[in-house]
Amino acid sequence: MRAVLCALSFDPAGVVALNVAPDGLGETRRRMNRVPTLDGGAVFNDFGFAETDRTLTLRWTPRSAATEAAVARLVQLYAQITVATPQGFYLAALEVYTPGTTESTLSLLVVSKLA
Repeated sequence: MRAVLCALSFDPAGVVALNVAPDGLGETRRRMNRVPTLDGGAVFNDFGFAETDRTLTLRWTPRSAATEAAVARLVQLYAQITVATPQGFYLAALEVYTPGTTESTLSLLVVSKLA
């Protein structure tokens, strides 16, 4: 599966295309919590789903040092980027980049779904 990361401002080196693992892009969750009650039951507060509750987790096998350096550069220079995936086009905040020899990961906090 393909994911494309792109800087928000003009940057000739600010685009990175990754072949990410096809087993998903992270979790989708609802805004819900559970409060125990005195009678031994529970009350559930369900406030629905929002795209901003999503965390995109991209995992890929490193192919070149140049690609890894480009991802690291995006994390170091930009607070937010756009991310194109088969699930949609997102504005996301860069959270954690973990380079590795067999697998690299990038966690992105969704700010909004653009398309």
